[in-house]
Amino acid sequence: MAASQEIFAIDCGKMGAALNDNLHRTLEFDKVLEDLARRTHCPLSAKRLLDLRPLLGLESVKMSLGRISEVRTLMDSGESVPMSTFEDTGGHLESAAVEGSYLGPEALRQIHTAVELSSQIHGFLRQNRATLPLVNEACAGLSPNPGLAKEIVKAIDLGSLEIRDQASPALAAIRRGMARSRERVRRQLEGLLDSLSKKGVLQERLITMRSGRWVLPVRETHRHLLKGVLHDKSASGATIFVEPLVTLEPNNQIRRLEAEERHEIEKVLRTLTGHVRNCLPELAENFEILITLDCIHAAALASKALNQHEPAVTADGVLKIKGGRHPLLALQKRPRPEVVPLDLCVGANFDTLVITGPNAGGKTVALKTVGLLTLMAWCGLHIPADADTRIPLFNRIFASVGDAQSIEMNLSTFSAHLKEIRVIAEQASSGDLVLIDEIGTGTDPQEGTALAMAVLEALTARGVLTLVTTHHGALKAFAHQTPRIANGSMTFDSHALTPTYRFRADLPGSSYALEIARRMGLPEDIISRSRVLMGSQANQVEELILKLNDQIDQNTRLGKDLVRQNRVVKDLRKQYEEQQSLLARESRRVRHEAAQEAAVITRRANVSVEEAIRTIREKGASKTAIREARTIMKEEKRAVENELGATAPEDKARHKDLWAPEIKSGHRVCWRRTSTNGIVLSDADSAGRLLVGFGDVKARVPKEELTRTKEDFRAVTSGPLTGVEFAAPEKVQTETDIRGKRVEEALSAVDKFLDNAMLASLGEVRIIHGVGTGALRSNLIPFLDQHPLVQTAHPGGTHKENMGVTIVKMVGGR
Repeated sequence: MAASQEIFAIDCGKMGAALNDNLHRTLEFDKVLEDLARRTHCPLSAKRLLDLRPLLGLESVKMSLGRISEVRTLMDSGESVPMSTFEDTGGHLESAAVEGSYLGPEALRQIHTAVELSSQIHGFLRQNRATLPLVNEACAGLSPNPGLAKEIVKAIDLGSLEIRDQASPALAAIRRGMARSRERVRRQLEGLLDSLSKKGVLQERLITMRSGRWVLPVRETHRHLLKGVLHDKSASGATIFVEPLVTLEPNNQIRRLEAEERHEIEKVLRTLTGHVRNCLPELAENFEILITLDCIHAAALASKALNQHEPAVTADGVLKIKGGRHPLLALQKRPRPEVVPLDLCVGANFDTLVITGPNAGGKTVALKTVGLLTLMAWCGLHIPADADTRIPLFNRIFASVGDAQSIEMNLSTFSAHLKEIRVIAEQASSGDLVLIDEIGTGTDPQEGTALAMAVLEALTARGVLTLVTTHHGALKAFAHQTPRIANGSMTFDSHALTPTYRFRADLPGSSYALEIARRMGLPEDIISRSRVLMGSQANQVEELILKLNDQIDQNTRLGKDLVRQNRVVKDLRKQYEEQQSLLARESRRVRHEAAQEAAVITRRANVSVEEAIRTIREKGASKTAIREARTIMKEEKRAVENELGATAPEDKARHKDLWAPEIKSGHRVCWRRTSTNGIVLSDADSAGRLLVGFGDVKARVPKEELTRTKEDFRAVTSGPLTGVEFAAPEKVQTETDIRGKRVEEALSAVDKFLDNAMLASLGEVRIIHGVGTGALRSNLIPFLDQHPLVQTAHPGGTHKENMGVTIVKMVGGR
């Protein structure tokens, strides 16, 4: 097997003692593998996946995950690997290796299929070398063999598996001779049909074949009328099948030619097998590469169909599951409610997690989900969880889940459970994962609780990552008081008395046994008596847990209400700001119209004044009176013009003394593109841009985009202006595409894009990240939520259904 094929063939090594078939059945990992096997194109690929075991080493796991991610991303883009059905050719290649042997047409057809598929995939991978680097690395040994494929298809009809006439000149000549001999026999037999039919010799008027020779059906009573060789007799004995003497020699000739044909076909097959024998090493490697690629392709198909993602595999011992879902729940075909995701983290602040909660509330499913996702990640498979899930590479997994009662071994439920606990207590050590369902049950509660405490203390002291479920109330207090051990619970709707299947960290959960019993109709006096028998301390603990759960639920609802109210306030504030802007524009319009009316009045007054002057002059008035009249007129005209200039719409031209060419260092200016005020820090450079300070930020801005403000003050700051200097973007795009980038690179590009969008005063922008493995989106959304320039972010599309695009509303955008 080629070195690149280790992904799907390595045994579990030192994990073998714990990762046995029993563990697979316990966690139902075998069903996950069966689903993968059904997605393959070759029986051997399916067998490889059914035998899949964890990989050795962090790098091997990352390599496998990366290859699946590449194919998954390709699928998300609408393309696909040209994988098709092919057979296991390993046995045929072994037979061909024996000198003197030859393969049949079916075996050669299967080899031809593999050769053709290898050629197609080789070309496809070369075309997609940039997008599938890891897959190309795994398939580096793939070598097309068009010559062999051409020889096979030239000699064999792949549909009927017949050897073609052109397979060899000798075969073509033999078949031509056979055709002539058969035609001769046919004509001779047809000549006999007419004469023998008239004499009543034949049972039927037809020519048939027996033992490979042409014969006539003759009545038993008339056998003496036709000389020939008897070849067969009917069941009743009334008909015999006779080969006439006249056709004996032509039939013998046909048989000789058929023997020659078989000999020539064997020579053709030996020649083809010789071509296969000469290519055995590359054919064997090609076949192994096809198996590997088929397994990767099947895993990518499952990843896409079940919305799986590549987890982060680490060696730090921290298990963090975000949005985890039990894979078998996703595989179920029947309609069911949406699977509630699991969020938990173990190994950072504590090593042991005690999960409590109601019956049928999801505790066991949570344990199995943790075990399954860990196993899948170890095997280099994507998992049904969010992309920011972290799975450490444990040394071993120990699982005691389900009823272990054994009649054959004469073991009670507790005894069988205890046997598994003993193995865990003896073997589990640092770097292992332990999953125990209902620890300490099946015996006296007090003794079972004490035993559970001792086991958890021992495992925690060794640094074993441990998750257990229990109904024992004392273990809740034990987990709260013991370092490196924490509580967790599956929540319960105390009003509807139904489980929610949601995991809640840090808080224990109630079993709700009495509440459920009341709901089921148990008499109230029995419920009350049960509370008395529980004891005051137990009642107080349960009541405290119930109150805490109710308070948390209430706080959650209040939090959601607060979010809604904040959204309403933001909407109202936006409406208010829009209304204020509208009113300001309307005020400027009214003032401008008023000033225009005043200008009309002034022009009329001017005419009147001029008329008055002419009158005065005609009447001999003094020059002093005339000058005074003109002065009054000019002052009135200037006042109206100033009003017009101050109230003109913003899109009209400013007065000449307000344009940027007159702006110098120290002037107070407004950047019209962003409506932001600042101070000019230097005169224009060779490109005509001025360095302007806007608070803590400096920018080089084209002078034609600046306008002097009324306040012209110099050196108003008490000290030097600090910040980052950058050039204002000349042209800003309204969307950016970060597909194919690493997370860090993508976030850096988005940050720069948002800065440019803010400077360009864009109100709304689009970020294209694609669906892929979900890593970009899962990291992008928290980044946008914390970004100071982002007001809101939501998926694209008319109904916000496009998860490959995020629409960003900018703070203060117009």
